[in-house]
Amino acid sequence: MFTESSYINVPVTVAVVSLYYFFVLPRILAVLPQKIQFVFKCIVVLVATIIMSVVGCIISIVCAILNKRHIINYVVARVFNILASHPCGVTVRVVGQENLETYPAIVVCNHQSSMDMMVLGRCFPKHCVVMAKKELLYFPFLGIFMKLSNAIFIDRKNHKKAIESTTQAVADMKKHNSGIWVFPEGTRARLDTADLLPFKKGAFHLAIQSQQPILPIVAEGYSHIYDSSKRSFPGGELEIRVLEPIPTTGLTADDVNDLMEKTRNLMLKHLKEMDHSGNPRKSEDLVTAKTTATPVSDQEDGPVKKRKTLKD
Repeated sequence: MFTESSYINVPVTVAVVSLYYFFVLPRILAVLPQKIQFVFKCIVVLVATIIMSVVGCIISIVCAILNKRHIINYVVARVFNILASHPCGVTVRVVGQENLETYPAIVVCNHQSSMDMMVLGRCFPKHCVVMAKKELLYFPFLGIFMKLSNAIFIDRKNHKKAIESTTQAVADMKKHNSGIWVFPEGTRARLDTADLLPFKKGAFHLAIQSQQPILPIVAEGYSHIYDSSKRSFPGGELEIRVLEPIPTTGLTADDVNDLMEKTRNLMLKHLKEMDHSGNPRKSEDLVTAKTTATPVSDQEDGPVKKRKTLKD
């Protein structure tokens, strides 16, 4: 039986927990020894991910009922940003935020580590869905949320199904006037220099097939904020640049390579400009891997050899 005092205690409890989580916890985490701080902040991010997935399912259902499915990922991403970034002492500065109003578009962003979720949390645009590997569909709660939010799952092991998924993605873009978020490197780079892995062609095939622009987003290297190889997670400021969209109107499949290289070179230029490590940059030859013209197989992120990486 609920008493009157029970109803009063609910808002009080919520207020106390919120006060502790957003004001007390960050101060406690900030003074912990490095390795202990790393562990506890990773736990905070994990808890935020679980909460985001559960809340995301509810938000997805509500938005679907209200015919507002185009803002599902946008709202949930911002919820995650609030839950994870502040307690971990991470602040984000977005340059060119007005370009997020470009939609539909194929959004391409550099992929550094699992903490890229904080990047998505702050700058994920409206009218956009995620293209992800099929395996994420089976993660508890996260898979359910992604399914409800119209995420596009690619079966990298089944070429035929992958092609069907990509074809359906183009059709869905036109039907829902929505964009797609893709990590064109295909896998987490974990590079210790301001550089990018070779791009896969899938995102650029999608852009040309749909005749929608490429919207490049570049997050600066954040090893000063989070470095799993050193078990370091001190937090700090992260700069994200949303670049001007690159039009694809009139381009054909023959232009995929040029579009891909143009986008990669532009993103790499901005990534190097944002590098504050003070280390001399010797750009590695990361464009030696040959790619095919098949749009879907390029979504695969096979092993990249002979590359200096950070341990995860």
